[in-house]
Amino acid sequence: MEEILIKIFLALVLGGALGMERQYHDKPAGYATNCLICLGAMLFTILSEYMGEAGGDPGRISAQVVTGVGFIGAGSILRDGNKISGLTTAASVWVVAAIGMAIGYGQFLLATFTAGSILILQLGMRKTIRLVELLKHYDTIFLVCDPSWEVVKQISNKIEQQKVTVLQQEVTKQDNKFHVSIVATFTGREFQKLTKELLEMPQVYSLYK
Repeated sequence: MEEILIKIFLALVLGGALGMERQYHDKPAGYATNCLICLGAMLFTILSEYMGEAGGDPGRISAQVVTGVGFIGAGSILRDGNKISGLTTAASVWVVAAIGMAIGYGQFLLATFTAGSILILQLGMRKTIRLVELLKHYDTIFLVCDPSWEVVKQISNKIEQQKVTVLQQEVTKQDNKFHVSIVATFTGREFQKLTKELLEMPQVYSLYK
């Protein structure tokens, strides 16, 4: 009984810690979700061991945990145009379930070190991204604007003023609007400044990358 209480406590602590990080950054799967996933995976693992002791196949429940948590993770993945968000949250949900299973099997150190590694990765990754944003990289900007070549010229001039190197530009017409795709090299800060200036143009309806 004491060991079961330790497993429940550790599942709530580790799942909660990873969930708090997700919730702090306003991600779909937060504190409560990660606690429940970790606790549920732990409980299913204990039940699978009991099933094995009773002569059943202990791998059946564990296999279903891995499959079932995939559906939960898929629910956090969102698509907005060409941008996909929630993949990191889905992956963290998957790993939280694995941590819960490790706790269920009594692998406390493995579960703790794994949870700690994830927290270090998640928190350190954001600082790394800030450094990467200072470096120039290739990317494609998509704009929807008035069907006017003068507007396209104004857009090009604003990009040149930001000293952004344009590698390729393509213009197509759909639904009586120009769809402009621009391949360029710029830093994250340059993109933010450029986005602000372009969206201030009344002829530009949308901008994304």
